[in-house]
Amino acid sequence: MNKESLEKTLKHLRKIRLPAMAEQLMMMIENNELVSLSVEEVLERISEGELMSRKNNTITRLKKDSKLSQRNARLEDVDYRPERKLNKSVIEQLRTNDYISKHRNVILLGACGTGKSYLANALGNHACEDLYKTYYVRLFEFLDECNHSQLFTGSVEEKIKKYSKYDVLIIDDFLIHELEEKEANNLFKLIEYRWSHKTTIICSQLEPLEWHGRLGGTLLADAILDRIIPSSHQLVLEGKSLR
Repeated sequence: MNKESLEKTLKHLRKIRLPAMAEQLMMMIENNELVSLSVEEVLERISEGELMSRKNNTITRLKKDSKLSQRNARLEDVDYRPERKLNKSVIEQLRTNDYISKHRNVILLGACGTGKSYLANALGNHACEDLYKTYYVRLFEFLDECNHSQLFTGSVEEKIKKYSKYDVLIIDDFLIHELEEKEANNLFKLIEYRWSHKTTIICSQLEPLEWHGRLGGTLLADAILDRIIPSSHQLVLEGKSLR
């Protein structure tokens, strides 16, 4: 292939939005590799480069859209000092993302500053890297959005459906205050939409036994807990505040 043909090919690749293939081909030309490779080998190399570039771009977009509060949180950097009493085997199991494909929930418990949010964000980052659509929200933010939607549109359905679509939804600051009946009902709708279809990661300073009262202590509270707790992975983070 002469220089003119190569330049034309590069131009076509960029025009049809295959920039990584064009870049890979350009590198092979500059390194004088084409003379030693078959057509099949060239196609394999440049197509793999394009696929990898697209995957990386998707991961970057997913992480940006996730609104994680700690975008640099990584499972590799989790602190396993003995005083934290973290069950490393559970975290290693979560690292496989098998819990997401099986739509199981994760409950992270511990006092303020023990690293619940960091671990949740690390799981969120890891999920994005496996191309799962992830989103982080504090419970009071979700409830405020529902109240705002109810006030201005007369309905919360669209807002709840928005949150129900994510493969992984991280709910931080779970039940830091007692919910009103309307708020508990909106939370129930969200959990009901996600139950057995999606994964929810919950961070709370309270033990699950205390959640019932914060949810109003009614049958609605029973229904919410019944959709969150059974078969969930639970981790308790201990030790002094890391802040």
